[in-house]
Amino acid sequence: MAQVTKTEQKRRIRAARSRRRAVVFGALAVVVLGLAGYLLWRAFAPVPTAAADVRIQTTMEGFTPPVIRAKVGQPITIQLVNRDSQFHSDGGGWHQFAIEELGVNAKVGPESTQLVTFTPTREGTYEFYCDVCCGGKESPSMRGKLEVSA
Repeated sequence: MAQVTKTEQKRRIRAARSRRRAVVFGALAVVVLGLAGYLLWRAFAPVPTAAADVRIQTTMEGFTPPVIRAKVGQPITIQLVNRDSQFHSDGGGWHQFAIEELGVNAKVGPESTQLVTFTPTREGTYEFYCDVCCGGKESPSMRGKLEVSA
């Protein structure tokens, strides 16, 4: 049996460490790329549509669109789409769509949709807001306007 020199032993140890590092790096790369792919898919996956007049997306950045329009005496159905996950740091991912003057108060859970139907009874501009998270009702990004015309 041939004896292995100390230099050869060190080379083999370095090679084994290098292989382990490559395997760990490869595994981490697969996990990171898989997570990034999943998050991109969730961000751009089509949301099931329902019979709604307006679709409002609500996230921690606010409402999109921030202004909606309706007619006096005509029911309006709003589809609230919440893209935030339950891991959202404030409010557990929940959002609210509230219009005090019209008695509207709906909440939509994380990564889900909610239909809200109501009938404006008079002209005017009404503020809608989310008071569940992201600074609440006082946050400018968590507000929007409903413009009701005749």
